[in-house]
Amino acid sequence: MNFKKSLLMTFAFTGLALVANDDKRAKIKALDMQMKQTHQQSNELRHQSELKKREVNKLKFQKWLLERSDKVEKMFQGFEVAKSKKPRKVLIYSRTTGFRHSSIETGAGMIKLVGEKTGAYTAVHTEDESMINDAELAKYDVLLMLSTTNNPISTPKARAAFEKFMASDKGLVGIHAATDCHKKWPNYLEAMGGIFDGHPWGAGDHVTLYNECPDHACAKMVPQGFVIRDEIYQYKDDKHFTRDKMRVLLSLDLSGPKMMKNNMKRKDNDYAVSWLRSYTGSKVFYTNLGHNEDTYFNPVAMQHMLTGIQYACGDVEADATPSAKLGLLPKPVK
Repeated sequence: MNFKKSLLMTFAFTGLALVANDDKRAKIKALDMQMKQTHQQSNELRHQSELKKREVNKLKFQKWLLERSDKVEKMFQGFEVAKSKKPRKVLIYSRTTGFRHSSIETGAGMIKLVGEKTGAYTAVHTEDESMINDAELAKYDVLLMLSTTNNPISTPKARAAFEKFMASDKGLVGIHAATDCHKKWPNYLEAMGGIFDGHPWGAGDHVTLYNECPDHACAKMVPQGFVIRDEIYQYKDDKHFTRDKMRVLLSLDLSGPKMMKNNMKRKDNDYAVSWLRSYTGSKVFYTNLGHNEDTYFNPVAMQHMLTGIQYACGDVEADATPSAKLGLLPKPVK
Protein backbone atom coordinates (compact mmCIF):
# COMPACT_ATOMS: atom_id res chain seq x y z
CA MET A 1 0.00 0.00 0.00
CA ASN A 2 1.52 3.32 -1.08
CA PHE A 3 1.60 6.35 1.17
CA LYS A 4 -1.16 8.21 -0.70
CA LYS A 5 -3.58 5.31 -0.46
CA SER A 6 -2.75 4.81 3.22
CA LEU A 7 -3.39 8.48 3.94
CA LEU A 8 -6.77 8.37 2.17
CA MET A 9 -7.80 5.32 4.19
CA THR A 10 -6.74 7.02 7.43
CA PHE A 11 -8.89 10.06 6.59
CA ALA A 12 -11.80 7.75 5.76
CA PHE A 13 -11.57 5.87 9.09
CA THR A 14 -11.17 9.12 11.00
CA GLY A 15 -14.26 10.51 9.29
CA LEU A 16 -16.23 7.41 10.21
CA ALA A 17 -15.03 7.69 13.82
CA LEU A 18 -16.09 11.33 13.95
CA VAL A 19 -19.51 10.44 12.55
CA ALA A 20 -19.79 7.58 15.06
CA ASN A 21 -18.84 9.85 17.96
CA ASP A 22 -21.30 12.54 16.82
CA ASP A 23 -24.01 9.91 16.53
CA LYS A 24 -23.19 8.55 20.00
CA ARG A 25 -23.28 12.03 21.55
CA ALA A 26 -26.64 12.71 19.91
CA LYS A 27 -28.05 9.44 21.21
CA ILE A 28 -26.77 10.16 24.73
CA LYS A 29 -28.30 13.64 24.59
CA ALA A 30 -31.60 12.17 23.41
CA LEU A 31 -31.55 9.60 26.23
CA ASP A 32 -30.81 12.31 28.78
CA MET A 33 -33.77 14.29 27.51
CA GLN A 34 -35.99 11.20 27.58
CA MET A 35 -34.87 10.40 31.15
CA LYS A 36 -35.59 13.96 32.25
CA GLN A 37 -39.07 13.91 30.70
CA THR A 38 -39.86 10.48 32.18
CA HIS A 39 -38.66 11.60 35.61
CA GLN A 40 -40.84 14.71 35.36
CA GLN A 41 -43.83 12.60 34.33
CA SER A 42 -43.13 10.24 37.24
CA ASN A 43 -43.08 13.16 39.68
CA GLU A 44 -46.33 14.48 38.23
CA LEU A 45 -47.94 11.05 38.60
CA ARG A 46 -46.73 10.80 42.20
CA HIS A 47 -48.13 14.26 42.92
CA GLN A 48 -51.45 13.34 41.31
CA SER A 49 -51.47 10.08 43.28
CA GLU A 50 -50.84 11.98 46.53
CA LEU A 51 -53.68 14.39 45.76
CA LYS A 52 -55.98 11.43 45.06
CA LYS A 53 -55.01 9.89 48.42
CA ARG A 54 -55.98 13.13 50.13
CA GLU A 55 -59.32 13.11 48.31
CA VAL A 56 -59.87 9.53 49.49
CA ASN A 57 -59.04 10.56 53.07
CA LYS A 58 -61.60 13.37 52.87
CA LEU A 59 -64.22 10.91 51.65
CA LYS A 60 -63.31 8.52 54.48
CA PHE A 61 -63.87 11.32 56.98
CA GLN A 62 -67.29 12.09 55.51
CA LYS A 63 -68.19 8.39 55.65
CA TRP A 64 -67.03 8.02 59.27
CA LEU A 65 -68.94 11.16 60.20
CA LEU A 66 -72.15 9.65 58.83
CA GLU A 67 -71.51 6.26 60.40
CA ARG A 68 -70.87 7.83 63.82
CA SER A 69 -73.28 10.74 63.54
CA ASP A 70 -75.19 9.92 66.73
CA LYS A 71 -72.02 9.55 68.80
CA VAL A 72 -70.51 12.70 67.28
CA GLU A 73 -73.63 14.74 67.99
CA LYS A 74 -73.66 13.45 71.58
CA MET A 75 -69.97 14.38 71.89
CA PHE A 76 -70.67 17.95 70.74
CA GLN A 77 -73.56 18.28 73.18
CA GLY A 78 -71.32 17.18 76.04
CA PHE A 79 -68.54 19.68 75.39
CA GLU A 80 -67.74 22.38 77.92
CA VAL A 81 -67.28 25.58 75.91
CA ALA A 82 -65.99 28.92 77.16
CA LYS A 83 -67.78 32.03 75.99
CA SER A 84 -65.72 33.78 73.33
CA LYS A 85 -64.77 37.38 74.05
CA LYS A 86 -65.19 38.08 70.34
CA PRO A 87 -65.62 36.01 67.14
CA ARG A 88 -62.50 33.86 66.81
CA LYS A 89 -60.75 32.66 63.66
CA VAL A 90 -58.34 29.74 63.49
CA LEU A 91 -56.04 28.97 60.56
CA ILE A 92 -55.37 25.24 60.31
CA TYR A 93 -52.08 24.72 58.47
CA SER A 94 -51.12 21.17 57.50
CA ARG A 95 -48.50 21.46 54.75
CA THR A 96 -46.11 18.51 54.71
CA THR A 97 -42.80 18.19 52.91
CA GLY A 98 -41.90 14.93 54.64
CA PHE A 99 -43.98 12.07 56.02
CA ARG A 100 -47.69 12.56 55.44
CA HIS A 101 -50.18 11.51 58.13
CA SER A 102 -53.35 10.00 56.66
CA SER A 103 -55.25 11.46 59.63
CA ILE A 104 -54.73 15.07 58.52
CA GLU A 105 -57.97 15.31 56.55
CA THR A 106 -59.95 13.81 59.44
CA GLY A 107 -58.21 16.06 61.97
CA ALA A 108 -58.79 19.21 59.94
CA GLY A 109 -62.40 18.28 59.25
CA MET A 110 -63.19 17.51 62.86
CA ILE A 111 -61.40 20.57 64.29
CA LYS A 112 -63.36 22.77 61.86
CA LEU A 113 -66.59 21.01 62.78
CA VAL A 114 -65.98 21.36 66.53
CA GLY A 115 -65.60 25.11 66.13
CA GLU A 116 -68.71 25.32 63.98
CA LYS A 117 -70.90 23.20 66.27
CA THR A 118 -69.80 24.84 69.53
CA GLY A 119 -69.51 28.39 68.23
CA ALA A 120 -66.06 28.65 69.80
CA TYR A 121 -64.34 29.66 66.54
CA THR A 122 -64.49 29.42 62.77
CA ALA A 123 -61.62 27.66 61.04
CA VAL A 124 -60.01 27.75 57.63
CA HIS A 125 -57.84 24.84 56.47
CA THR A 126 -54.94 25.38 54.08
CA GLU A 127 -51.71 23.83 52.85
CA ASP A 128 -50.78 26.92 50.85
CA GLU A 129 -47.57 28.40 52.23
CA SER A 130 -48.30 31.73 50.55
CA MET A 131 -51.01 32.26 53.19
CA ILE A 132 -48.31 32.50 55.86
CA ASN A 133 -47.85 36.24 55.38
CA ASP A 134 -48.41 39.34 57.52
CA ALA A 135 -51.72 40.40 55.98
CA GLU A 136 -53.28 36.94 56.02
CA LEU A 137 -52.15 35.94 59.52
CA ALA A 138 -53.47 39.23 60.91
CA LYS A 139 -56.99 37.92 60.19
CA TYR A 140 -56.59 35.03 62.65
CA ASP A 141 -56.42 34.61 66.41
CA VAL A 142 -54.67 31.24 66.28
CA LEU A 143 -52.33 29.44 63.90
CA LEU A 144 -52.88 25.69 64.31
CA MET A 145 -50.08 23.46 63.01
CA LEU A 146 -51.67 20.10 62.22
CA SER A 147 -49.15 17.26 61.77
CA THR A 148 -46.85 19.45 59.71
CA THR A 149 -43.61 17.66 58.83
CA ASN A 150 -40.11 18.53 57.63
CA ASN A 151 -40.14 22.16 56.44
CA PRO A 152 -43.70 23.48 55.98
CA ILE A 153 -42.80 27.15 56.60
CA SER A 154 -39.78 27.34 54.35
CA THR A 155 -39.24 30.86 53.04
CA PRO A 156 -37.63 33.76 54.93
CA LYS A 157 -40.73 35.88 54.26
CA ALA A 158 -43.09 33.25 55.70
CA ARG A 159 -40.89 32.72 58.74
CA ALA A 160 -40.74 36.46 59.39
CA ALA A 161 -44.55 36.55 59.21
CA PHE A 162 -44.74 33.70 61.74
CA GLU A 163 -42.42 35.60 64.11
CA LYS A 164 -44.46 38.79 63.73
CA PHE A 165 -47.68 36.87 64.39
CA MET A 166 -46.24 35.31 67.55
CA ALA A 167 -45.10 38.74 68.80
CA SER A 168 -48.63 40.13 68.41
CA ASP A 169 -50.33 38.51 71.42
CA LYS A 170 -51.78 35.73 69.27
CA GLY A 171 -52.07 31.97 69.79
CA LEU A 172 -50.22 28.91 68.50
CA VAL A 173 -51.58 25.37 68.67
CA GLY A 174 -49.59 22.27 67.74
CA ILE A 175 -51.18 18.90 67.04
CA HIS A 176 -49.13 15.69 66.87
CA ALA A 177 -46.34 16.13 64.27
CA ALA A 178 -46.12 19.90 64.80
CA THR A 179 -42.98 18.96 66.78
CA ASP A 180 -41.57 16.93 63.89
CA CYS A 181 -40.63 19.85 61.65
CA HIS A 182 -38.29 22.84 61.35
CA LYS A 183 -35.48 21.05 63.16
CA LYS A 184 -33.02 23.76 62.08
CA TRP A 185 -35.26 26.72 62.98
CA PRO A 186 -34.54 27.43 66.67
CA ASN A 187 -37.29 30.03 67.11
CA TYR A 188 -39.98 27.62 65.96
CA LEU A 189 -38.62 24.88 68.21
CA GLU A 190 -38.57 27.30 71.13
CA ALA A 191 -42.16 28.32 70.42
CA MET A 192 -43.45 24.74 70.12
CA GLY A 193 -41.34 23.33 72.93
CA GLY A 194 -39.88 20.07 71.71
CA ILE A 195 -38.19 18.16 68.90
CA PHE A 196 -39.36 14.71 67.81
CA ASP A 197 -36.89 11.97 68.73
CA GLY A 198 -38.77 8.84 67.77
CA HIS A 199 -42.03 7.21 68.85
CA PRO A 200 -41.53 4.20 71.12
CA TRP A 201 -45.33 3.96 71.38
CA GLY A 202 -46.78 3.18 67.96
CA ALA A 203 -50.17 3.80 66.38
CA GLY A 204 -51.50 0.47 67.64
CA ASP A 205 -50.39 0.91 71.26
CA HIS A 206 -52.81 1.67 74.06
CA VAL A 207 -51.03 4.28 76.18
CA THR A 208 -51.79 5.24 79.77
CA LEU A 209 -51.77 8.97 80.53
CA TYR A 210 -50.80 10.67 83.78
CA ASN A 211 -52.69 13.89 84.46
CA GLU A 212 -50.18 16.17 86.17
CA CYS A 213 -52.74 18.97 86.66
CA PRO A 214 -56.13 17.32 87.33
CA ASP A 215 -57.73 20.65 88.36
CA HIS A 216 -56.30 22.64 85.44
CA ALA A 217 -58.77 24.08 82.91
CA CYS A 218 -56.93 22.46 80.00
CA ALA A 219 -56.49 19.05 81.65
CA LYS A 220 -59.44 18.45 83.99
CA MET A 221 -61.37 16.59 81.27
CA VAL A 222 -58.75 13.81 81.21
CA PRO A 223 -59.35 11.14 83.89
CA GLN A 224 -56.32 9.95 85.82
CA GLY A 225 -54.98 6.83 84.12
CA PHE A 226 -56.89 7.55 80.90
CA VAL A 227 -56.02 5.02 78.17
CA ILE A 228 -56.07 5.88 74.47
CA ARG A 229 -54.79 4.13 71.34
CA ASP A 230 -52.40 6.56 69.67
CA GLU A 231 -48.79 7.08 68.66
CA ILE A 232 -46.75 8.99 71.24
CA TYR A 233 -43.44 10.78 70.72
CA GLN A 234 -40.39 11.20 72.86
CA TYR A 235 -38.51 14.50 72.69
CA LYS A 236 -34.84 15.35 72.52
CA ASP A 237 -33.28 16.27 75.82
CA ASP A 238 -32.27 19.80 74.85
CA LYS A 239 -32.87 23.45 75.71
CA HIS A 240 -36.25 23.53 73.94
CA PHE A 241 -37.86 20.68 75.87
CA THR A 242 -37.64 21.83 79.48
CA ARG A 243 -40.03 22.08 82.39
CA ASP A 244 -38.35 25.40 83.20
CA LYS A 245 -40.32 26.92 80.30
CA MET A 246 -43.47 24.86 79.90
CA ARG A 247 -46.42 23.71 81.96
CA VAL A 248 -46.80 20.00 81.32
CA LEU A 249 -50.45 18.97 81.53
CA LEU A 250 -50.31 15.31 80.53
CA SER A 251 -47.45 12.83 80.44
CA LEU A 252 -47.14 9.08 80.11
CA ASP A 253 -47.83 6.83 83.08
CA LEU A 254 -45.07 4.27 82.61
CA SER A 255 -46.57 2.03 85.29
CA GLY A 256 -49.47 1.26 82.93
CA PRO A 257 -49.73 -2.03 81.01
CA LYS A 258 -47.08 -2.56 78.30
CA MET A 259 -45.78 1.00 78.65
CA MET A 260 -42.06 0.19 78.90
CA LYS A 261 -40.42 0.02 75.45
CA ASN A 262 -36.93 -0.96 74.32
CA ASN A 263 -36.33 2.24 72.34
CA MET A 264 -37.08 4.75 75.12
CA LYS A 265 -34.22 7.29 75.20
CA ARG A 266 -34.86 9.70 78.07
CA LYS A 267 -32.95 8.89 81.26
CA ASP A 268 -35.34 11.09 83.27
CA ASN A 269 -38.40 9.17 81.96
CA ASP A 270 -40.03 12.51 81.15
CA TYR A 271 -42.42 11.70 78.32
CA ALA A 272 -44.71 14.72 78.17
CA VAL A 273 -47.81 14.49 75.98
CA SER A 274 -49.49 17.92 76.28
CA TRP A 275 -48.29 21.29 77.55
CA LEU A 276 -48.71 25.06 77.63
CA ARG A 277 -46.03 27.67 77.21
CA SER A 278 -45.56 31.30 76.30
CA TYR A 279 -43.50 32.58 73.39
CA THR A 280 -42.87 36.30 72.78
CA GLY A 281 -46.13 37.12 74.53
CA SER A 282 -48.33 34.59 72.74
CA LYS A 283 -50.08 31.57 74.23
CA VAL A 284 -49.01 28.11 73.05
CA PHE A 285 -50.87 24.81 73.46
CA TYR A 286 -49.44 21.53 72.16
CA THR A 287 -50.65 17.95 72.30
CA ASN A 288 -48.97 14.88 70.88
CA LEU A 289 -52.33 13.18 70.42
CA GLY A 290 -53.70 12.96 66.89
CA HIS A 291 -51.78 10.37 64.87
CA ASN A 292 -54.80 8.10 64.58
CA GLU A 293 -58.09 9.08 62.94
CA ASP A 294 -60.02 7.64 65.88
CA THR A 295 -58.46 10.19 68.22
CA TYR A 296 -60.53 12.91 66.53
CA PHE A 297 -63.73 11.04 67.45
CA ASN A 298 -62.67 10.56 71.08
CA PRO A 299 -64.70 12.90 73.36
CA VAL A 300 -61.91 13.29 75.93
CA ALA A 301 -59.22 14.01 73.33
CA MET A 302 -61.43 16.47 71.46
CA GLN A 303 -62.51 18.31 74.62
CA HIS A 304 -58.80 18.59 75.46
CA MET A 305 -58.04 20.04 72.01
CA LEU A 306 -61.04 22.37 72.07
CA THR A 307 -60.06 23.81 75.44
CA GLY A 308 -56.45 24.15 74.28
CA ILE A 309 -57.59 26.06 71.19
CA GLN A 310 -59.80 28.31 73.30
CA TYR A 311 -56.87 28.90 75.64
CA ALA A 312 -54.70 29.95 72.70
CA CYS A 313 -57.52 32.24 71.51
CA GLY A 314 -57.56 33.92 74.91
CA ASP A 315 -61.03 32.72 75.93
CA VAL A 316 -60.00 30.16 78.57
CA GLU A 317 -58.12 31.44 81.59
CA ALA A 318 -55.45 28.91 82.54
CA ASP A 319 -52.24 28.93 84.53
CA ALA A 320 -49.15 28.47 82.35
CA THR A 321 -46.62 28.71 85.19
CA PRO A 322 -43.75 26.37 84.21
CA SER A 323 -43.88 22.97 85.88
CA ALA A 324 -40.40 23.35 87.40
CA LYS A 325 -41.50 26.38 89.42
CA LEU A 326 -44.35 24.35 90.90
CA GLY A 327 -42.31 21.21 91.47
CA LEU A 328 -44.46 19.19 89.04
CA LEU A 329 -42.78 16.03 87.78
CA PRO A 330 -43.76 12.98 85.72
CA LYS A 331 -45.10 10.02 87.64
CA PRO A 332 -42.22 7.97 89.12
CA VAL A 333 -41.64 4.55 87.59
CA LYS A 334 -42.18 1.80 90.15
